[in-house]
Formats: sequence, C-alpha cells, structure tokens
Amino acid sequence: MKNISLLRARPEQSRLKFLSVCFAAALVTACGGGSSGGEPEMVTSDNSDPNALINTNVPGTEGSDAVELCSVPDINRWIDERMRDDYIYYDSVPVLDLASYDDPGLLLRDLRVLPDIYSSVVDAAESEQVTGNSVVTRFGFNTDIASDGRTHFSDISGNSPMALAGIRRGDLLIAVNGVDWNLLTDEEFRDFIIGEQGQELTAVFTVQSAGDVPRDVTVTKTTFTEATVPVFGTYPQTNDQVGYIKVDSFRGTTGAEVNQAVSFLVDGEISDLILDLRYNGGGFTYVARMLASQIAGSAFQGEVYSRRVYNDKYSFLNTDQFIEPQTLNLNLPRLFVLTTEFTASASETLINGLKPFIEVITIGNLTEGKPFTSVAQDYCGKRLNAMSTLTTNGVGSDVNGGINPTCRVQDDYLFPADFREDALTGAAFTFMESGSCPAPVGAVNDRVVAKVSEATNREIPKGGY
Repeated sequence: MKNISLLRARPEQSRLKFLSVCFAAALVTACGGGSSGGEPEMVTSDNSDPNALINTNVPGTEGSDAVELCSVPDINRWIDERMRDDYIYYDSVPVLDLASYDDPGLLLRDLRVLPDIYSSVVDAAESEQVTGNSVVTRFGFNTDIASDGRTHFSDISGNSPMALAGIRRGDLLIAVNGVDWNLLTDEEFRDFIIGEQGQELTAVFTVQSAGDVPRDVTVTKTTFTEATVPVFGTYPQTNDQVGYIKVDSFRGTTGAEVNQAVSFLVDGEISDLILDLRYNGGGFTYVARMLASQIAGSAFQGEVYSRRVYNDKYSFLNTDQFIEPQTLNLNLPRLFVLTTEFTASASETLINGLKPFIEVITIGNLTEGKPFTSVAQDYCGKRLNAMSTLTTNGVGSDVNGGINPTCRVQDDYLFPADFREDALTGAAFTFMESGSCPAPVGAVNDRVVAKVSEATNREIPKGGY
C-alpha cells in the first residue's frame, strides 16, 4: 500500500514541488526462475532482462559421493567450475587449491581476473530481499565531511527510520547517544550503530538543520522497504517546466516507482529533466532501460540501446537491447544527469545508452567505470554474481575508465539533493540557463572507492548504516 502526499516545500528552503513516497510493502519481485532450470534470476547489481540462459548443469556441480552436497568444498567446486565456464575471463582464471579455502567468498575473490573487481558470492536469500524486494535493515543514513569541514548527512534512505524522523541530507551530525560523532570509539560505534545480527537498536542522534538549534532525535534501526525513487517533481519557479527524479538504485521495486514519477512529469509537460544518479550503483539493467526509453521517447523506439558480449564459448548469446515502446514518454531532446564516483553499472549504461540519441549533460564527477554485466546463479543458498558480459552502447562505446562529466563539480552535503542550493543540482541549473559550467569550487575528487569518514577512518558500508 502506497502512502503518497503532494508537498510544496517552504519557498525559503526549497525550490522543488515534489512527491514523497512511502512504501510499506514490496511492489515488484525479481524476474525469471531459479538457475536450476528455465531462466536464471536476474538479480545482481548489474543484471539485464531474463533473456539468456547459461548452462549451469555442469557434471559434478551437484555434489558427489566424495564431497557432501552443499558443503563448503562442494560450493567451492561449483564456483570454480562456473568461473571456468561462463565468466568473461574464463581462460585466465588461476588454478587454486580449493581445499585451502573455508570461505567461498575469499575463493571467488582470488579467482577473479583484473580488471574485474566486482564478481561476488553472497547469501541468495539476503540478496533477493534487497535486490528484489528492497527490504533492508538500517537506520538509513550516510555521512561525509562537507565543504565546511564538518560531518553532515550525505544521504538519507527513502522511507527509512531516519527519513521518517525528519532528518534530511545536509543536516549536521553532532553526536550519537551524547558522544561526539567524530570521537566515537570503535566499540561505541559497534554498540550504537552496527549491533549484532538481527539486533534492534535505538539511538539518540544530535542533529542540526541549517538555521536551527541542535535537537535530539530518537531513531530505531528497523527492517523496512526502501524507496528507491525517494523524491521527484517539478520546480515551481520554472513554471514546472524543469523536472527532477532521484533514483538511488534499479531494483525489483524500482519500475513501479519510476512509472509513478514519470507519470507525474508527463502530466506536468516538462521540457528539461535533472536525473539524480549520484549514489546509484546499478541494479536491474532492464529497469534502467525502461527509464531510458521513457526519457528518449517514441522517436527512438527500436534503436539499439546496449550490446552485451559474452565470452567466446557463449558468443551465440550476444544480445542487442533496444529502446522499447512505453506507455509513458517524456520525449526529451536533452537530459541532465548528476553523477559521482558512486554512479556505476546500470546507471552508466543508461547514460551511455542514451548518448547516441539525445544530448546528455553530466554534472558532477567521473563515474565508476564498470563495463560488465552479470547473470546471477544460485546453488545451495549461495548466489554467484560472476561478470559474464561486456556491455557497450549501440555505437560500440563502453564505460571503461568512467564517464567524464560535462561539468566537473564536487558533490557537497550542505543541502538536500533536490535543492537548487545543492552543488550538483545548482550546477545543472547554471548550465541549463547559461549553456556553460559554473566556475569550479574546491578540488575534484575522482575516487572510485568506498567513501571513508575522514574523522573516524571507518569505511562506510554499501547502502550506508
């Protein structure tokens, strides 16, 4: 059940008329059947439509008299066989002593061949909950050091406990449970924020919004269905001609959210769109392609959006993906995309796939540069996401090395992402209105690594806390 309200923020704080969407339940599940028969589930961070089957029934994979079915040695053997079959660099996979690995994840890491740093093996049920249903257990926040040298919330997950408590990106994070955030010990950090598996945590966050006095907000870490399109709408001062959509991931639930956002913008008859992909690390490529098709519109239906190339053993599976007919079409001649080093895979494919057809102006930082896609394969409760294809757009261009921004602008964390005062969103408006990039402010950061809090030196996990 969706709880939807139309909001116009206070003019002195925001310039966006937007819809805030609260999802109380999963909307759409992943496509396809399991990998043991039929079509494989397409559920990894860079998957495509369920349109191709790679043979997973390799002799020996199902266990043997010598090795207990679904034991670590059995799973290790299965991973090794898969990596030597349909993996994009199958012929360069090293020969390892499988018996020396008691963790299949570590084995997979050592079997990968550079430049692949993405292939992984994860718990299948947990992966499905996140990628298919957007069900996560978090407080729902990320932090970073802003240009003022202080720790701010860099992102708040849609529909998260933090969002429902009224905390927004740009708010200053001062303390947790009365302890200065930047001075938390590792033990306090684990007790206050991480906790044990399945543990319900409640913490008091001392935060400060711009122009306000600090306040204490009590938040409980819970399991919730994350909204992957948390904000969309139009800017009133542009006569609602400029639209904005923030898409944080392309998951099984995202298609319905995207359709709702695009429907609102179609009704508004926008002439320009700011697509915020700054923290979108990818997801289902068929969902990203749906959005790309809606943006480009009916004039480009049937044009090649992307090409997927398998290794030489599976070249017969090489596939073209097309701009598809859509019920909802924006028919835009140009698109502004906000990017950072966290913009990756399916997000990069969307940008790259549209470039031959419409003008795509990217604002922000160099993207991650992930040219691979994968077909998820399940076995004994494990999900192998081995990079199976190389992806280009319709004219043969890939994203290896990242997508260079049209305007290099450093992401900052002083305002909500949709505010015109935000560094990236404001730069998009500058280009929109003047045809040129704003003057650079501060150093450009081209990292393609996980962010690390400068104050605590703790790596922020994917998806945040």
